[in-house]
Amino acid sequence: MIGFRLVEFGVERLEESGSTFIMPSDELGAWQEFEAWCALGNKPAGSPFNPGSNPGPRPVFSGPKSLLIVGAGGYGREIFGMSQTARGSGREWVVRGFLNDIPDALEGFAELPPIVGGTDHAPGPEEVFICAIGDVAGRKKVCDRLRGRGARFVNLVQPSASLAASVCLGEGVIIEAFTGVGVNSRIGDFSTILSHVSVAHDVRMGSFVQVAPFASILGRAVIGDEVQIGSHAVVLPDITVGAGATVGAGSVVIQNVPEGATVFGVPARQIK
Repeated sequence: MIGFRLVEFGVERLEESGSTFIMPSDELGAWQEFEAWCALGNKPAGSPFNPGSNPGPRPVFSGPKSLLIVGAGGYGREIFGMSQTARGSGREWVVRGFLNDIPDALEGFAELPPIVGGTDHAPGPEEVFICAIGDVAGRKKVCDRLRGRGARFVNLVQPSASLAASVCLGEGVIIEAFTGVGVNSRIGDFSTILSHVSVAHDVRMGSFVQVAPFASILGRAVIGDEVQIGSHAVVLPDITVGAGATVGAGSVVIQNVPEGATVFGVPARQIK
């Protein structure tokens, strides 16, 4: 790790391979790592303060931001429900509405906030975003477009999820209820980990990964970008699943999976 740099809404964790956006929260391990680093006398690049000192100032939200949920389909409605109990709700952000290219997608759901625009939305300074597009390719396209316009994405983490203090989260990560993430694991940008998933220690997970309920990813496994892992699948320790691969539901992965491959079965075998 090279250090940290102060950015709008949080800090960036700087490494030779790139950077990871971290938002202020006492409950997330990555922010605790940043505070511990500052407590040693370090200062983030461009920052006039030391948030690790006591009781020195720290970056905070100037009142709750307006959270826009990108996607108003079934998963978007689920994410709205999750947003009401997720860490940061009401304190760091309040849901304002949805972005969706079909303006009547929420017809019949009067209890939900409105669709306020499409995915061509121009982000405002008081807005933050979370993406609820289930299709990986569609999610990447829309998130890249919005982020290119300056959008900042929050992480949506349920209180019942258990994250070790040394876990490092990217931007726009969703971690659902009763999921555990072990020590020194890293979850990349816009990855979605659904309920009751077990991610063990030292796992390296790329961006735009989707992990279905009850899957298990064991120690030191490496999961490439845009991988999809089915429900109840198990990835054994030290296994690498290549970018764009799919692991079928209930599969047990005992050997490395090539990029773009589809594997299924016990033990998992390549079927595509």
